[in-house]
Amino acid sequence: MLRRDWKHFRYELADLLFGKQMDEAFREGQHSGIEYATRKLSIAVRHLEASNLTKTQKIGQEAAMEAIAEAKKEITERTGVRL
Repeated sequence: MLRRDWKHFRYELADLLFGKQMDEAFREGQHSGIEYATRKLSIAVRHLEASNLTKTQKIGQEAAMEAIAEAKKEITERTGVRL
């Protein structure tokens, strides 16, 4: 006879009843978090353009923008979330 672990029964029941809705909510939360984080980074780096930057600072800013673009591509590939 099988022994049931009743400790996790409520989670199994919730997954059975609301699995699709929970998966959809997770994906939406994931998308919102990714979009927020990348937007904040992009804005912070672009904001530097308005100020007077030295040549070295401009090179660093360009490198940061390239790194953000690469990170967005990698996030899109790994999660399937389109930014």
